[in-house]
Amino acid sequence: MTLPDRLGRAGWPVAWVLLALPLLWWTVGLLSDGWLPHGDTAVAAVRIHDVFGPHTPLLGMPSTGGQIVEGAHAHHPGPMQFQLLAPLCALSGFAPWALVVGSFLLLTGLLGLALAAASRAAGRRGWLTVAVVHLAMIVGVGAALVTPWNPWVAMFALGASVSAAWAVLTGHGRWWPVFVVVISLAAQTQLAIAPLALVLGLVTLGVSIALWRRGRLEVTRGTLVLALVLGLACWAAPLVEVVRNEPDNLDLLARIAGSGGGLLPAVLLAAVIGGLLWWTRRRRTGLTSGDPSSLVTWLWIGTLVLLASATRAGEGRGFYVVYGAAVPLTLLAWPVVGWALRSRHRRALGGAAVACALLALAFLPQNMADTAQGDSRRAAPVIRAAQAMAGTVDGSIVVETKGGLAWLDIGPGVYAALLADGHDVYFDARVDGEREDDFRDPRQAEGPVRRLTVHSHPGTADPPPEGAVVDRIELLQPAGATVVPGAERYVDLVLEER
Repeated sequence: MTLPDRLGRAGWPVAWVLLALPLLWWTVGLLSDGWLPHGDTAVAAVRIHDVFGPHTPLLGMPSTGGQIVEGAHAHHPGPMQFQLLAPLCALSGFAPWALVVGSFLLLTGLLGLALAAASRAAGRRGWLTVAVVHLAMIVGVGAALVTPWNPWVAMFALGASVSAAWAVLTGHGRWWPVFVVVISLAAQTQLAIAPLALVLGLVTLGVSIALWRRGRLEVTRGTLVLALVLGLACWAAPLVEVVRNEPDNLDLLARIAGSGGGLLPAVLLAAVIGGLLWWTRRRRTGLTSGDPSSLVTWLWIGTLVLLASATRAGEGRGFYVVYGAAVPLTLLAWPVVGWALRSRHRRALGGAAVACALLALAFLPQNMADTAQGDSRRAAPVIRAAQAMAGTVDGSIVVETKGGLAWLDIGPGVYAALLADGHDVYFDARVDGEREDDFRDPRQAEGPVRRLTVHSHPGTADPPPEGAVVDRIELLQPAGATVVPGAERYVDLVLEER
């Protein structure tokens, strides 16, 4: 018996372990390299830190929506990623390793749910299809997957949503609570796929009602209650934000969604989806057939919504819909896996697939690994110097940033590290407009306050104030990198009385 045959008969748990191995390898690699949060991952670290505090996050990461509609600086819809990572981080004392390990555990958990649900829905062909899809996503992203960046969680949550919906469409109503949680996580974590998650959630609900009325879906009262309770728990924080803030995030998202194209694209999309549903129903392969192939119609609807979202994402932002890749990839992988399993040469095809997967994992993700580690290595000396400088400071610290690298990447790493060390930290938001909660705004700092300025520059900087503590750090350059004139090669840390 060949290796592919053994893997196929062993079932989805073996595929789960094998797909988790590269994630584990990259987790160990980042930890051994001393990875530190910086840039967006540092912003996430701050919000994870605040989950159990009096100002728990009600929304997700800040979005770039303000670049589409001026002043509409919306957030991603919800804080579920922060809430799921917070327990381990709190137990670790908010150590950086907990962010990476927590992300690894979250992704592998979503991966296991996806494989188990697909196996329930369509047996061997189902979980093999999902394994192929997740292998493509793992190879395509690489080591950065295990950093706490919201798009990666959204990708895997959507993959689990596809499988959980698949199980529901084939009559397994006990998967409804799982579907509610994972589709909520996908929608809350990445704004680019929130419309997709909303449409697919509504479609799954409608199909479930139709299947239940025909006696093809087993749903107990306990399952319904559990799904409802979990749904309310998932969306409690965003609902509180809607009541508390003015304008609320939903208003800002509505402004962004209605910024271009009018109703015509939505009407055309609805017409195409309606035609698709009519055609598949006539062929008795539609969503209410209860057959595993009914997922194809569901996936076509999702792919159409994803393409429509790309046309309305704003200039230069259409690529964001790649975070919804699980939907079109499953649409492609399902017939390919079916053909391979029926082929007389399936053993040879399986062996070739395993060999290609191993080669891809060995070579393709290296650039992403270098990027994930390189940015952290560049920021680490500055972060450690700032921690040492602030070590004996009593009272509040206001972190200000000057220069592109300081604002975008290194500054957030500094204030996340100081916060994890137990300092009372305040800082300016990285976007203009209204914050979700301004309790970390520098205006809120009270008592003795020190200002720590993080200034990235090419080599010349303004003279520091008299009496300030100053440290200059030369940024690490990649081996063989060409020094670009005017590039920011230094960071000054200036600590002074405010």
